[in-house]
Amino acid sequence: MAFASLFAGKMLGDGYMNVTHRAPRFCFIHALADKSYAEYCFHLFANYLPYGPNGMQVRSNFDRRTQKKYVRVLCQSRTSPLLERLYPTWYKGRKIIPMDWVAHNLEADGLALWFQDDGNLKEGGRRIILSTESYTLEEKSFLRFLLQSKFNISANIDGQGRLDISSRLEVRKFQALVEPLMHASMFRKSMAEQWRQWAIQWQELAGIHRGTCRTSIYLPYDLYDRLRGEGYSSLLNNLLSEWMDKQWVENVCDAARRYRWLLKHEKTPKGTYLLTPRFRPDVKGRLDLLSMATGFERSELVIIALKDRL
Repeated sequence: MAFASLFAGKMLGDGYMNVTHRAPRFCFIHALADKSYAEYCFHLFANYLPYGPNGMQVRSNFDRRTQKKYVRVLCQSRTSPLLERLYPTWYKGRKIIPMDWVAHNLEADGLALWFQDDGNLKEGGRRIILSTESYTLEEKSFLRFLLQSKFNISANIDGQGRLDISSRLEVRKFQALVEPLMHASMFRKSMAEQWRQWAIQWQELAGIHRGTCRTSIYLPYDLYDRLRGEGYSSLLNNLLSEWMDKQWVENVCDAARRYRWLLKHEKTPKGTYLLTPRFRPDVKGRLDLLSMATGFERSELVIIALKDRL
């Protein structure tokens, strides 16, 4: 992990610089419930920045407005020449996003810190929100552009000024990048348990061949023309069974390979010509699982398989 990427990600999230005695210190605060994550971040940055014996403290304060006591974990570095060089890059009277610097330095490990700080996984894994309400419209537009240009992830700015990743395919690409780099305590923002359940279901579906289920799929004309006619259901069952098993093992279960596989196939053309094959239960079930795991629709997966095998 590179310091510049980690620093960019943390500053986009909960990080800030506090100036004392005219010298900046790097700080971040997390809720007590996220103490394990705070410790993880503390040790990440302790590889690059000096920290004193009280560099991480648990502090409480009473909020008169809410009449509640809040306990938080504060991490604050000592001063350093590195922070003195970075401070004017990130502060121009207020905290800004130094666009050129962030565009050059932010990588997947920094993106993962930003997501763990300010991101949320919504609607059962179908949507990701990145809280960017405090940034200017120009800064939000830059972050949206950066996600697309550097990480191939499309996002919108919603009505609350947040970055909204709402396509299931875009969510799966984002997850493939950041989840291997997330701390275990951030499970609430992860789909690790869902992936465990999918893996179990995948194995349970093996060998369930009795019965059929008619399913609508839409193909481009060239594929439709090659398949239509007697026997296409049997052809598709045999082809998809072998192809899906291979993709699951070789390209889907591993996050890095999954990200590359999603990018390779994301421009798959939509079909408009209807076929209604009778799929075996194992083929239909695994096609549905693969659709949920990758974000591609069933028809798109069939098109990818046919272009790969025919």
